[in-house]
Amino acid sequence: MKVLVVILSLFLLTSCTEADVEELMFRKIIEYDLIKLCEDDEQCKLDVKSQIKGCMVSSDWQGYIKNQDDDEELTRFTVQFYDCFVDAEGQPYFEANLDYVNLP
Repeated sequence: MKVLVVILSLFLLTSCTEADVEELMFRKIIEYDLIKLCEDDEQCKLDVKSQIKGCMVSSDWQGYIKNQDDDEELTRFTVQFYDCFVDAEGQPYFEANLDYVNLP
């Protein structure tokens, strides 16, 4: 978490836009959580770091942010985002837990 504070501070001191800071924070928080899910799989960690920007774009993370109170949007984003991270054979590293997403 200290790293995020330092990064945020550096970006705020430069001429980054609010959208740049929002994207960075979203990406780094999710990247941190995904790397924890990789546990001891070093290739998974490398792939998360190299694929996260593309996965955010392909899953329309900004659409999710704009509509985050919409359950359908949360489900759409969750499935598309987590399925996007794949190994060299194209097999996904993660599976979206839709039971968690669709809590009453």
